[in-house]
Amino acid sequence: MIVSKGQVKVPTIPSTVTYYALQGDNALDFKAICCFAATGFFLDDETFFVNRKALKPARTYQFDDEGNAISEQNFSWHYNPRDITFKQALAEFTDLFESIVARQTKDRKVILPISGGLDSRTLAVALKEQENVFSYSYQFQNGFQENNIGKQIAAASRFPFCGYDIEPGYLWNNLESAANLNGCYADFINPRQIAILDQLKQKGDLFMLGHWGDVLFDSMGVNSGIPFNEQVDSIIKKLLKRGGLQLATELWKTWGLTGNFSDYFHERVSTLLAQIKIEDANARIRAFKSMHWAPRWTSTNLIFFQNIHPIAVPYYHDDMCKWICTVPERYLAGRQLQIEYIKLRSKEVASVPWQSYYPCSLYDYKEFNSFKLIPYRAWIKGKRLMREKILNQKLVTRNWEIQFLGKANDNYMKEYIFDKQFNKFIPTSIANEVYNNFQKENLQNAHPISMLLTLSLFNKLYLKDVS
Repeated sequence: MIVSKGQVKVPTIPSTVTYYALQGDNALDFKAICCFAATGFFLDDETFFVNRKALKPARTYQFDDEGNAISEQNFSWHYNPRDITFKQALAEFTDLFESIVARQTKDRKVILPISGGLDSRTLAVALKEQENVFSYSYQFQNGFQENNIGKQIAAASRFPFCGYDIEPGYLWNNLESAANLNGCYADFINPRQIAILDQLKQKGDLFMLGHWGDVLFDSMGVNSGIPFNEQVDSIIKKLLKRGGLQLATELWKTWGLTGNFSDYFHERVSTLLAQIKIEDANARIRAFKSMHWAPRWTSTNLIFFQNIHPIAVPYYHDDMCKWICTVPERYLAGRQLQIEYIKLRSKEVASVPWQSYYPCSLYDYKEFNSFKLIPYRAWIKGKRLMREKILNQKLVTRNWEIQFLGKANDNYMKEYIFDKQFNKFIPTSIANEVYNNFQKENLQNAHPISMLLTLSLFNKLYLKDVS
C-alpha cells in the first residue's frame, strides 16, 4: 500500500507495511538490497528503491499536497520496570490480554491457527468461553505431528478443529500470486499458510494470530549488563541468516559498492540500535526486534491472511507494547507469564504437550532433560533414525525441505534463478555458486536459494521501468 496524502498514524507494531514515494528517479537501492539478501527483510524504512520508503512504526505522518512527508514520534520503546510482584504482573497480563482479545473478537467468527507452542495456546485459553471459534493446525508431510497437539488443545478448549497436511511443492502454483501480494518484501517459503488459506475462507470472518508473543515474553538471551558493542554483535548474529553474509558480500562486489558489506552492515545496525535509549540489553534488543523485525519481516507476510479476512494480533496491540516496557525483565524471561497464565486459566490446555519439550506439558517441561526421560527420548530418536535409514523417510522440520528438495522442485527452482532476464540483474555466476553450494550443503545454503528466488520474482514483476 502506497500513501501520498492526509495523515497516517502508524501503530507501535503495524500489521500492514505502508509505503510512500519520494521525488526523483526510481533507482535501485543496492545497499539496502544487500542487507535484504543477508537477513531476509529490509532494515528501518528501506525498500528496493531509493525513492520509496516504508512508514516507520510508532510515528504519525502528515503528507502535503505535493506528497512530501513530515513525521513525529508518537511512542518510544523504553524500560521502566515497576516494583511489582510476579503475581501482580500475572494479574495485569491476564486482564490486559483478555480485554484486548475480547474487544478484537466481539461479534466475529474467529479462525484460530493452533501450533505446538505457547502463543496460539494463550489465545485458545483467552477464547475458550467463546462459541464462534474454528481452530486448525497444519503440519508437513513426514514432519512433526503438530496437528496432534493442535487437536488436543482444541478439544481442551471445546473448539471445532481441522488438521491439514502441507504437501511438498505447494509453493510453485502460488508463487507469482504470493509475490504480487507481499511485493517480494519477504521470502515465500516461510508462510506455509499459503497452501491452505482457500480452504479456510468459509470457516469464519477474522483470523486471530499469536505473532510476537515469543519476543515480548521472553529474554533475548544475553546478560542485561553487556556493553553496547556486544549488543550489536548479538543482534547481528540473530539477523544474519545462514549463507546470508556470503550472498550479500558477493552482491556488494558485483554492484561495485564502496567499502565492504560486513563493515557497512555493522555500522547500519549500530546506528539503529544507538537510537534506542534503553540501558538494559535484553529490553533494548527486544525493542530493536519490535521496531525492525516485526514490521518488516513478520508483518510483511501477514498479508496472506489479510487477503482472505481481517486479522487481529493481540501481541501487537499498542497497550501490550506499552505495558511490556514496565514489566521487570526477570518476569519475562523463560515465557513465565504465558505459562502461568495458561495454567491459571485452563489446566486442561496446560496439560497438553509443549512441542519444544515433547512429551512434557507446561507442568513438567523443566524435567525434559531429566534422567527419567532419557529412555523415552532415545526411543523416539531410534524410531526417527529407523524411518530415515530403512524407509528413507527423513523427518521434515523446515519449510525449504518441501520446497527445494527433489527433482520436481529443483526444476522449478532453476527456471527462476537461471532465468536469462534475471541473470542480467543477478549474474549467472552468483546463481551458479549459490545453487552448487546448496547441492553440497542444503541447510547452510537454503536461505541464499530462497533469496535468489525472491529476487527473481521481484525482477520479473517489478523491474520493468527502473531507471
